[in-house]
Amino acid sequence: MSAAPFFSIVMATHHRPATLARALASLRAQSCADFEILLVADALDAETAAVVARDLGPADSFVKRTGPSGPAASRNQGLALARGEWVVFLDDDDSFEPHHLATLKPHCERPGAQVLFTDVTVVTEDRAQPGIPELGRQAGSFAAADVSTLWVKNFIPLHCLAYRRSLLQGLSFDAHLASQEDWDWLLGVCSRAMPVYVAGGGAVMHKDYVNAGARRGQQEASNNTTVVLDFLHVYRRWPAPTGALKEARAGLLKGVGLALPVEWF
Repeated sequence: MSAAPFFSIVMATHHRPATLARALASLRAQSCADFEILLVADALDAETAAVVARDLGPADSFVKRTGPSGPAASRNQGLALARGEWVVFLDDDDSFEPHHLATLKPHCERPGAQVLFTDVTVVTEDRAQPGIPELGRQAGSFAAADVSTLWVKNFIPLHCLAYRRSLLQGLSFDAHLASQEDWDWLLGVCSRAMPVYVAGGGAVMHKDYVNAGARRGQQEASNNTTVVLDFLHVYRRWPAPTGALKEARAGLLKGVGLALPVEWF
């Protein structure tokens, strides 16, 4: 077996060959090439199979898994195969600018580094049009963000984060959640080490507000009632570490009409 790569890029895909090809192209364009790709599909069509055959290399892995669809189980399976010292997740409809991994790597190599997160650029697009034209672009910075508020509500997109793989032993994405599985996962990480900010980076989040259901979070399984229920589930699984954060949680839910005692959080 070849030497372990520095990064393991774990990807979940589901019937999105065009955006998958874009995501893989963004990885092939990285100026830091010390990584493997672990791509897991919960469904496979001819177009996706063609992208896999064309764009994955000999150091990469592809799995067509069985069982119910959903990114959580796919990420878990990809993570189980990871050999890299650091793990990064990338959804099949997002991408990285060419400098992203090169920006992260020196920070990953610092003694004591465990979890890092970068800034994000949000691109709006219309996926129903040929070539997926870009409609707008906005760069966002997390430089002033208070990471303790992650215990109240998530603000870090999954692909902005990088984790030392040894920190992740025993953690998994909850495939039973209809929404908030990324945040539930992140709080599990936070219970071990809080994320540290790295300026810049090249994480790009692509959003299609034109075509309903273009992102999984826009589907019926993630309606408002389900989101509130999943918030409650996450809050119960990962208790807030301070009284102020408990109060912030109570205040957030009170704002949607759910009054619960602060002690509950």
